[in-house]
Amino acid sequence: MKKWVKVTTLAATLLLVLPLAACGKSSSSNVKTYNVAVSNNSKPLSYKQNGKLKGYEVDALRDVDKKLPNVKFKITAVSQTAELVGLDSGKYDIAANGFYSNPERAKKYHIGKVNDGLSLVRVYSNKKSVTGDVKNLDDLSGKTLAPVNANGGMYNLLKTWNKSNKDKQVKITTTDGLPMQQLLQGVNSGKYDALIDPSNLGEASIIKDLKLTNVKTSAPVRAYPTYFLYTKKNTKVAGQVDKALKELKKDRTLKKLSEKYFGENVFQYKAKTE
Repeated sequence: MKKWVKVTTLAATLLLVLPLAACGKSSSSNVKTYNVAVSNNSKPLSYKQNGKLKGYEVDALRDVDKKLPNVKFKITAVSQTAELVGLDSGKYDIAANGFYSNPERAKKYHIGKVNDGLSLVRVYSNKKSVTGDVKNLDDLSGKTLAPVNANGGMYNLLKTWNKSNKDKQVKITTTDGLPMQQLLQGVNSGKYDALIDPSNLGEASIIKDLKLTNVKTSAPVRAYPTYFLYTKKNTKVAGQVDKALKELKKDRTLKKLSEKYFGENVFQYKAKTE
């Protein structure tokens, strides 16, 4: 009789444990791990603080991961250059760093169909040399702009503008990469009349921390959707992530993350890329 009681108890325990296991991730043999690269220094998108990886896209990826029972993300923070080099070599399956969609990228990578955020392009101008509110790029004609990255989205934006607006040209100078603090200090001192850049790079915090009282910030002049990039062989997981992102928008998770890291809900703006 005692043996019967022990067997029954064990069976009952197994019956209780199995359903509980099914509620979380699937068994390890059914879970596929994907290597995800994020930038180690793109605050507030992704950055390290006290040794811990934080940021809007880091948290968004973790929330996506929770919604996919057969998927596990192994997130690694590397330099921005190493992200795409690793994606090209197959070291990483996915990369996140506020990426825009463009024809060149679409040829090399699979781009998700659902955006994970919006990159709001704003103009940071000197209060004395730029009067009135900057509403579009024509307000920058004749002004001295802070240099932009020759391989970046702002360079392409300004080049495209100049091609279509012969009578309101914007002078473009380039740099291999000056610190944001230095660029904004240049605007504050009057060295530059204005800086145009995505506002998800921590400009608001820099202006506040450095007390740059001569810098004013415009409303968004452009709003670019941002996407995760995948290797061409990872279209299946891209579709799963797209579905999860839709759910995270619907349940307002991404809105809350946006307010936490950007100080506002970026999804209140409509995409404006031209």
